Amino acid sequence: MISVKIDTHGCKLNQADSIQLYKKFIQNGFNVNSNLENPDIYVLNSCTVTHVADKKARKSLRKMKNNNPSILTVLTGCYAERDKENIIKSKIADLVYGNFQKENLINDISNQLGYQLPPISSPIKTGNLLERTRASVKIQEGCNQICAYCIVPKVRGREKSINKKLIVNEINDLRESGYKEIILTGTQLGSYGFDLVNENLETLIKYIMTETSIERLRISSIQAHEISEELLDIYSKYSQRICNHFHLALQSGSNNILKLMRRKYDNSRYLEAVNLIKSKLANPSISTDVIVGFPGETEKDFNDTLKIIKSSKFSKIHFFPYSDRPGTSSYYFKNKIKPDIKKERMKIALELAKTEESTYRRNVLNQTRNVLWEKPLNQSTSIFEGYSEDYLRIQTESEYNLYNKITPVTLEEFKKDYIIGKVL
Repeated sequence: MISVKIDTHGCKLNQADSIQLYKKFIQNGFNVNSNLENPDIYVLNSCTVTHVADKKARKSLRKMKNNNPSILTVLTGCYAERDKENIIKSKIADLVYGNFQKENLINDISNQLGYQLPPISSPIKTGNLLERTRASVKIQEGCNQICAYCIVPKVRGREKSINKKLIVNEINDLRESGYKEIILTGTQLGSYGFDLVNENLETLIKYIMTETSIERLRISSIQAHEISEELLDIYSKYSQRICNHFHLALQSGSNNILKLMRRKYDNSRYLEAVNLIKSKLANPSISTDVIVGFPGETEKDFNDTLKIIKSSKFSKIHFFPYSDRPGTSSYYFKNKIKPDIKKERMKIALELAKTEESTYRRNVLNQTRNVLWEKPLNQSTSIFEGYSEDYLRIQTESEYNLYNKITPVTLEEFKKDYIIGKVL
């Protein structure tokens, strides 16, 4: 049987796409295992949000080829979509498929290897393929909100929602296969249903709550202007099942920069969303993304961003130094920030992130959370790691097998990047 290893870089949308690749390979008679050291085929589902992501993809492909020169390497995903011609010329992968050519991938691989696909693919439960407790389910594809710095709309296309019945079928399949948590993902989640009749994100979540028995539902990310009282009322009603964590990208706290970025909110609307979440829900957590050194960012703009961060009390802050991406509007902007200034601002920002995240974690000590446990950290230890409903990373030591169980935990001690808990 031909063996396949699939690696996934980047966002949860890529993870959802990789699950579908797993299914299709298995259904067509391939042996798929992400732990294989020496597979016949290596598929990399790539990210291209920054040049660092591109570099990471090239490094992974070269490593696999160096370890096994006879392996068939396949690059797909956003990097493959954005720079297909140059990738083919550079010969860093044997086969290259952008996001819109993935449906041809298995047929072409089979032809390349002289493998006869079965006339009828075998049915399979998705969850049997991945030894994980959480799965990402795609609810929409594409983005119509063309932010100045973002390449994603060009590699993911225009927005298109997936029928809610197909989404529920996927969730029920995953639930039957053992998954305890589903992460709804997409390029622009808050736009779900704009192309459907009488559907939006709120109606979808209510439908999932009534038509599935999934223990935990999580939304991967949403924008500030998409936070509504109706959405939070649904969170409150189903608080035992919907995770109270929000990834709410800020990008900048300066209205001047937000306008240049073409974001659809200002800093007042952002803070309004943060405060609304905290007023409507018990113990919510909010994480965020911030770009440092966007073209034209002044010292005042940067300080405005720091001010918003300090007032928002985030659980996690991802700072990224701005980098030019060919094909985006900001690539052509003037007033680029000098590298030394950008570096200094990143240093200040990362120190603030460290302080804010530490403060958040110390403030939740002695509280109780429900944790979905992953496998032990290694075979020789009884230390388990998992995530709480508000997306805190928790570790505990247990003589019992906690894998894929949800248990109440008292948060006892804060470490550098996780919290030690005691199972109740």
